[in-house]
Amino acid sequence: MKQSGILFLIILFNYCFSQEKHETISIKEEYTPLKTYENDKIVKNDRKKEVLSYVYKISAGKDTVKYYNDTYTPIDKTIPITFILKNDKKNDNLILLINEEEKDSDSMIIKFTDQFQMISINQNDNYQLNPIYYSELKNSIYINKNILDLTDLLDDNLGDYPYQLRYLNRISSYKKYKNQDFKIIKATVKTSRTQSDEQDTWNVIYKYDKSNILQSVAKTSTDGEISFEKKLLSKKNTEYKFKVHNNVESRYEDNDEITFDVNKNTYSRMQSHFQFGLVKEETSQLKTILFRKE
Repeated sequence: MKQSGILFLIILFNYCFSQEKHETISIKEEYTPLKTYENDKIVKNDRKKEVLSYVYKISAGKDTVKYYNDTYTPIDKTIPITFILKNDKKNDNLILLINEEEKDSDSMIIKFTDQFQMISINQNDNYQLNPIYYSELKNSIYINKNILDLTDLLDDNLGDYPYQLRYLNRISSYKKYKNQDFKIIKATVKTSRTQSDEQDTWNVIYKYDKSNILQSVAKTSTDGEISFEKKLLSKKNTEYKFKVHNNVESRYEDNDEITFDVNKNTYSRMQSHFQFGLVKEETSQLKTILFRKE
């Protein structure tokens, strides 16, 4: 879709959004820098402890979301990022439109294939689901245009997706964690390298226990390299704790522990970010201190 066409649709949806009822979610997160190492020696960290603030305005049908980062700027002076999920007029697919600062736009194509219970993203990535989960998402995403369920499906950010999509993880529906009958069977993902024209193909393996509780996700190349791995450390009622490893082209890697409760809307992340070239590791903590719906 041409840039001018996307901008016109954004303007049209903005007008419609302003005329209908919508839900507002306010979130505050506390960021705490811990220790920084260079060549295995502790060095001074210039970052300070701070509170980060975000506001989400969600349409009644959940097909439109406006995201505001009002940490440093009052919300009435903050230009939102707008997400719109709609039918692609060219075919039977869906298109997620993303508009940032009223000028920079991106998009993502979502295709449903009933024969294989498969959801494809941008014609590169294929997620095969079990029949009950596929049927649920066919109804909620394809028919009802629910952006929060799409966010839940892609919460591990395994492909080359618009970076703005990560901002929606804070308001994910957590549907696949709430219902143990919903399973992703497997996925294949293609990613482009940042420093060359080459493309990598990854096989994603999902493992569940006998109760259908997700135990691990592993994104592995054809030669056995693991670029992403998520392992369940514990589950207490509706609270999950995962160890998450993410390696990006051996330039940097993250080793985090994340804890979230799918009903209480609590979230915390112990973060370790290592840059290979600088031999530098930064550790920090991020946790939700406010989650309010209006």
